[in-house]
Amino acid sequence: MDGYLTLDDPLAAYDTIVAEVATLARTVTPQRLGGPTPCEGWTVRRLLCHLAFVNDRYATLAEGAPIPEDEPGYADPVAAFGEHAARARAAFGRPGYLTEIAPTPIGPQPGAVTVQHVVNELTTHGWDLARALGTSTDIAPGLASRVLASWRSFLDGLPRDGDPFGPEQPAPAGATEADRLAAYLGRDAG
Repeated sequence: MDGYLTLDDPLAAYDTIVAEVATLARTVTPQRLGGPTPCEGWTVRRLLCHLAFVNDRYATLAEGAPIPEDEPGYADPVAAFGEHAARARAAFGRPGYLTEIAPTPIGPQPGAVTVQHVVNELTTHGWDLARALGTSTDIAPGLASRVLASWRSFLDGLPRDGDPFGPEQPAPAGATEADRLAAYLGRDAG
């Protein structure tokens, strides 16, 4: 996991990206839930459910319980996102959690790795949500470049066919940090 941890203050980064995603999520109207997203085959509702599930899954992990494997279809994914983000923040903020070694889906890791992963997921899919809603994709300025460095350390050298991210795409001229992140992960950021 050398190079994966790029956040100086994982909890502050988590707070930043949760606030940005929550702000975007609250703008989703019922009419937009069935709309497409940059994630192939995912609607806005499905994307919101995934964002809630990321918090739910890793809150459960940080609480020391067996993690859920199957992503539920939350009746109100915006409310679920907020509820599970609060749970995750409480679990991540427990004294000693960031340095404590605990089981994760990729083997035993310090809690800081879990928080970094959640920040990476929320930043990536926050961009997807912004793009789906037609709003500015300049999310998490300053944070997106650290998330990109983290993803690069994890994914560079791995085959990119069949993973949840497509082959790297060119970033357009004048791209934001978040656009460059999205392009690296296979999104059309143009």
